[in-house]
Amino acid sequence: MLSIQQASFAYANRRVLDAVTMEVGVGRTCLVIGRNGSGKSSLLRLAAGLRAPLEGSVQWRGRDICSTHPAQRARSVAWVAQRSTLAIDVTVRDVIEFGAVHGAASVSAEALLQELALEPLADRRFHELSGGEQQRCVVARALRQHPAGGLLVLDEPLANLDPAEAMRVVEALRRRCRQGSVVVAAMHDLSVVDQWADDVALLDSGRLIAFGPPRSVLQPRELQSAFGCEFQVGTASLSLRLPRGE
Repeated sequence: MLSIQQASFAYANRRVLDAVTMEVGVGRTCLVIGRNGSGKSSLLRLAAGLRAPLEGSVQWRGRDICSTHPAQRARSVAWVAQRSTLAIDVTVRDVIEFGAVHGAASVSAEALLQELALEPLADRRFHELSGGEQQRCVVARALRQHPAGGLLVLDEPLANLDPAEAMRVVEALRRRCRQGSVVVAAMHDLSVVDQWADDVALLDSGRLIAFGPPRSVLQPRELQSAFGCEFQVGTASLSLRLPRGE
């Protein structure tokens, strides 16, 4: 279980998270939503152990995540940033293999190339890829690192992906949850959040104003409070329909 208790964080004198409390159980996906600058990325960095809270605690499997040695933490926690860059010239297969550095991998690079439809790109240079192709590549790297039952923290994992690619990534992450993993991710597309999330964390100016299943959080009043615009239940607009989880 991932347990965040009264966690606060600030950059210099600017407070970006204020006493956030939430728990994500084994086998569940928690999607974090809120307008830009609401604290989503900061919350994810705390969840991944990349930042320590100024106040409160963040525990993974009952242990303070920041007190764990980074190499040890990497054996059970994988992170995908919102934007990934590499300063070295490497292939897609090389990038995925980077995930195996800490010896926690439970699936091969070749299997991941197939799972995320990256086989045609395997020998391409990472810097030559489109933004969506790079995104699938870094997700595959995280899955190469990730052991069954671990924690996956992803900042906008579906960014720049077309619908088919997004579906592949969602299904890959769902499979990990069925194996006992925990997924925490920031998202903007509320239609996907509604279909994918087990729990939704709604942030507004660094405060957690709602947490729970999509049906209780994705309500017009809560969303209007956070986003500053009107919402209605039900829509005739086109949205990606995800396959139902098993």
